[in-house]
Amino acid sequence: RNGITTALPIASLFYRACGETVEEFKDAAAAAANLGLRAYLGPAYRTGNQLVEADGRITTYYDEARGLAELDEAIGFCKALEGAAGDLIRTMLAPDRIETCTPELVRRTAAAGRELGVPVRQHSCQSRIEYDLVLQQHGMSPPEWMASLGLLTERTLLPHGTFVSGSPYITRPGRDLEIIRDAGSTIVHCPLVSGRHGNVIDHFGRYREIGLRIGLGTDTAPPDLIENMRVGMILARVTAGAVGAVRSTDYYDAATLGGADALGRSDLGRLVEDARADLTVFDLDRPHLGQVIDPIQTMM
Repeated sequence: RNGITTALPIASLFYRACGETVEEFKDAAAAAANLGLRAYLGPAYRTGNQLVEADGRITTYYDEARGLAELDEAIGFCKALEGAAGDLIRTMLAPDRIETCTPELVRRTAAAGRELGVPVRQHSCQSRIEYDLVLQQHGMSPPEWMASLGLLTERTLLPHGTFVSGSPYITRPGRDLEIIRDAGSTIVHCPLVSGRHGNVIDHFGRYREIGLRIGLGTDTAPPDLIENMRVGMILARVTAGAVGAVRSTDYYDAATLGGADALGRSDLGRLVEDARADLTVFDLDRPHLGQVIDPIQTMM
C-alpha cells in the first residue's frame, strides 16, 4: 500500500544493547512470504555503540568480540535463507552505522559480501557526529575509510550520502562523492527523514550529473515511497534554486530502476520481457486529482 513490491527493511539500533537477532529475521522472512512480498533481509550488527559522557561528549564504546560473533550469525542467516519462499526471500549483510564499526568488522563484512554474492547495506554520511567521529578515529572521511577497507563495490548500498565533502555541512576538502561513484556503489536517498532532521543532499540533480548511482529509500515509518518522491523533488528544487534541476521522472527512476539496479536485479523495477510482474496500481481517476496529463507528475 506504500508503493513497494521489493523491500529491504531496516530498524534503528539506538535502543538495543548490540545488534538484531537471527530469530526475529526468520520471523520477518515468514511474514514477507505470507504477504507475497519480495524482501532482502539480514540482522544488523555492529562492534560499537554510541554513548554520552558526563560532560556531554558523544563517544563510542566497543565490544569487538560480540560484534564479530553477530557477523558470523548474520552470515549463517544468509546461507540458510537465500532464495527461500520460492526466491521471494533474498539476504543481505547489514552492518550498522559506519561510526559503530571497527576496521576488522568492515573488512570481514566486505569479504563475506563478495563470497556470498549478497548486497551490503552500510549507513554512512548521515550526520555531522558520524563524520567527525570517523575522521577523529581513523583520520579519513567515511567514504575514504570504507574505500581503504575494500567495502565499496557495486553491491554496496549507502544510506544517506548527505554529509560529504563539497556539501554545506562539511568544510573539509575531499572527493567523497567521487569515491562512491568510482566504486559503483549506490547512495540510498531518503529525503523525507533527512528533511525532518533539517538536512538534504546538495542536490539530487547534481548527484545524477556527476554519475552517481541513486536509489530511493524511506528510512522511516510508514515507508511511503510516493511521499518520499514528492518531498525529495521539492527539496531538490529548493536546494538547487531551480525548478528544472530535477523532474518527477528522475525520482520515479530512482524509486524503480535505481533500487533494482542497486540490488543487481535486471528483472525488477521495469516492465520488460522476462522481468518479474511485481505491480502496484494507483487509481488516478479521482476528481480531486484534476486533469491527468502526465501520470507520474499526477501521482507525485
